Amino acid sequence: MHPQTCCHCLTNKNVVKSKLTYKYFAVISTLVDITERDTLTHQKVIDRLISLGLTTYEAKVFSALTRLGEARVSEIHTVAEVPRSAIYETLDRLEHRGIIETSTGRPRRFRAVSPKIAISKIESEVMNAVKDAREGLEELACTPPQGASDVRIWAIKGKTRMKERIERMIDSTESELLVAGYPDLLVAFEGLWKMAKGKNTKIRFATTDHDKIRALKKYGEILRPKSKMKTSEMNPPKVLFVRSDKKTILVASEYKDEKQIEDMTAFWTDDKSIVGFINYLMEPVTNHYH
Repeated sequence: MHPQTCCHCLTNKNVVKSKLTYKYFAVISTLVDITERDTLTHQKVIDRLISLGLTTYEAKVFSALTRLGEARVSEIHTVAEVPRSAIYETLDRLEHRGIIETSTGRPRRFRAVSPKIAISKIESEVMNAVKDAREGLEELACTPPQGASDVRIWAIKGKTRMKERIERMIDSTESELLVAGYPDLLVAFEGLWKMAKGKNTKIRFATTDHDKIRALKKYGEILRPKSKMKTSEMNPPKVLFVRSDKKTILVASEYKDEKQIEDMTAFWTDDKSIVGFINYLMEPVTNHYH
């Protein structure tokens, strides 16, 4: 387990919470719609309730009760399309969750609490589960591994995942970030360098055409070649190179998938022997700039 992985295990609580809040709002809206429009099918709200942790039977029964308002088991069975043998157990679980109410007397009647109250209770359960899972995973991630891993280089596919990895590299950078490669790619990820600048990270940029990255000067130093490079005779590959403190390296390049849609693939490593060797190869290149 890499130290920087331990320090950033599932710490983006706001992102998780915002995504869940969107789900809760969607469920509330759909539940209200069900009470107002009989033509709306159950499946939409059932799928959303399942995404929040209810079982299929629980989602079907609760959405049916929301639509019916108040009902006996036979009516719930008909609308929810849940086997009668499973109805009572499902109702017990929903009552235990606090999202339905049961009448006294015989035959018993059931009704759903308001959508807002129900989703508030479900939200509380989900957030507690997220908290427990995060703490458990962080504890596991910070536990020293039983044996040394044979993995030395990690592959990343997709621009989003690649940006997330660079963000982690920036977070763990203590001294310097070296960014080199195709000028258009350096400019395309300007937001990352802005974030690094905000953390008072020293950044150095190197490319074959420094004029194209002049806009990045506000984030760090643009290295210039000591001698003129014959760029007209060159066809530089669309590659991005990022090095953090001479300890972690990421190399990314553009590619087209089977549908000819452009994306990026990358590999990164913090293996001392590999990074040390790449640093050795990089010395003549970095010495070419000043």
